[in-house]
Amino acid sequence: MESFISGIGWVSKESMGYNGCIKKFDQNTRLPQIKRDDILRHPYKHFGRMDNFSKLGFAGIVFAMKDAAIIESGKIESETINPEKKNISMIASTVTGCLETDLAFQETMLRPLPSPSVFAYTLDSSFLGEASIYLGLTGESFVINEEKPDGLKGLFMALEIIDSGASDIVLCGMCNSDIKTNNTDFCSNTPGSIFFVLQKECLHSYGVIQSNSMESYYYQNDIKINTLYDLAQKCTNRKKL
Repeated sequence: MESFISGIGWVSKESMGYNGCIKKFDQNTRLPQIKRDDILRHPYKHFGRMDNFSKLGFAGIVFAMKDAAIIESGKIESETINPEKKNISMIASTVTGCLETDLAFQETMLRPLPSPSVFAYTLDSSFLGEASIYLGLTGESFVINEEKPDGLKGLFMALEIIDSGASDIVLCGMCNSDIKTNNTDFCSNTPGSIFFVLQKECLHSYGVIQSNSMESYYYQNDIKINTLYDLAQKCTNRKKL
């Protein structure tokens, strides 16, 4: 199975954005507080309601879509609830999930009225729903809870979807919070989000990713890939052709 990589978008402690439009952070020890105007030009009330985990994933997806030129490389022009529909699937891998939001909702349960706005984001897949609505994506979408933050299971499933013909375009990536609580010190090794746009065919790409099993992934035929961050580095070193 193989696919072209046409877009990459990310949010990390050091930077966020996509090729040609990167915002860098100096000596940032925590993930950035993502603002609506970092990715969207006009007000979008749903973005303001999102928890931090959902904003991480939503931003990574939008950045990747811009890099692939599936949406405008500037910023989305308007608050579009029903844009032109696109058969694009999404797969996100996570280690932390939305545990940070789950804990926040648990605290509100001590009040007479638990918070419905926090409850809305107590599913790992909430941000995929937000992205589907905002971008008009109609393909299948789901989250995989992985034991280690490499994102390769999701990558394999994305390649399977393209190979099956269910969707010609698939977004796949990782989204992890930087979690610290009073009861645990659970942090992923790579907090933030990174998403790739995989396409069956495209004119301009970073190259081809291939896999024949869940244990072997190769970029440009012979470069072995061990994590999605490893893949991103190889792609950005090569740049888009």
